[in-house]
Amino acid sequence: MTSEAVQPQVKLITITIETPDGKLPPARVGIPDIPMRMANLIPPMQQLCNGIVELAIRREVSQGATISCHKGCGVCCSQLVPLSSPEVFFLLDFVYALPSERRNQIEARFRAVKEAMEAKGLVERLRKIEDTQEHQMLAWDYFRMGMPCPFLEENACSIHPHRPFACREYNVISPPELCTDPFNKGIKKIRIPKNMTTATARLAAELFELPAMLIPMTSALEWATEHETYNRRTWPGVWLFNRMMEYATGADLESLNPEMNK
Repeated sequence: MTSEAVQPQVKLITITIETPDGKLPPARVGIPDIPMRMANLIPPMQQLCNGIVELAIRREVSQGATISCHKGCGVCCSQLVPLSSPEVFFLLDFVYALPSERRNQIEARFRAVKEAMEAKGLVERLRKIEDTQEHQMLAWDYFRMGMPCPFLEENACSIHPHRPFACREYNVISPPELCTDPFNKGIKKIRIPKNMTTATARLAAELFELPAMLIPMTSALEWATEHETYNRRTWPGVWLFNRMMEYATGADLESLNPEMNK
């Protein structure tokens, strides 16, 4: 008796999405017809996020604005970057797949940030946050510490293709010198019509049956490890992608891709 490995069927889906800034070029996405974790949704949603951000940037540039963000300007990389739980699990997968020496280096940086936060009492405050004002005060105190993101190297993002949605969506068009105080009301950021951080956080809240939450980048690896049981949960791939698109666009997959059921 012989056996053959059976490749999972892949559902090819062509999606066209309208945004307030225009229509995204049709995207063809292959979704395996197998159980999928929420972390598996992050790569295609990153591509969608890139397209939405690009349209928003074109809108601002067409109106005479100039993007202040550029490689080598890492001021915003010392902020308390918010991640949805699917992004956190995706990040954990990414770090665990690194060569052992590189992984140890990154994990050591995360520990250093946590120790610095503990010394300032920020970890305890983070656990007790109850409102937006408290979060803003904590975010400001964290920024004043001057602790760079564990992935920042030579003032540039070392995981740029895999960076969180919040980093992709953060684009400044005010004078760059204002960025030394990111909480200054003079800073002007590009308005993004579809926020992927919020969309994935809301889907996770529904499927994990937890309150909608955002996890600071600095706590990501620790939080993901402590909630590993959620990371292992799966749903039918096409259904999961469909549900994600509903949260991301406000429309169901069939309306985005009328040909899928023909």
